Amino acid sequence: MNKELIYALLAAFSFGVAPIFEKLGLARTEPTMALFLRASVTTAIISVFLFMTARSGKLAIPDLQSLIYVLLGGVFGVLFAQYFYFKALQFGEVGRVMPVVGSFPVLAFLLSVVIFGEAITVSKVAGVVLVTCGVVLLGD
Repeated sequence: MNKELIYALLAAFSFGVAPIFEKLGLARTEPTMALFLRASVTTAIISVFLFMTARSGKLAIPDLQSLIYVLLGGVFGVLFAQYFYFKALQFGEVGRVMPVVGSFPVLAFLLSVVIFGEAITVSKVAGVVLVTCGVVLLGD
């Protein structure tokens, strides 16, 4: 098994387990506080990792354009997405919220075609259809 697949499976496992803990935590916590706590823990842990990486001389500051793109990704992918995700979990069932949240590959695929000119293939279109069907079936 290659590293790409191992990391993807670990990410899928982590994304699958996280909503259970988050739903439990949101029972008595406002989404804004939950987002702050989640970001604080992430910041603390990644700070230790970043410090260790910097000591080994592997750390490089990105150029301005890359920095802006990464920060925008953080605003959308972390701040907005997680806040709206927490609000959805606060009001809805995990089994209904997660399929909709998990449909983001459809939008990412469409944007990758428009922005990067990535190829549209039969298998990718089938994947989009299957994800969409899955969201509808799981959300019912």
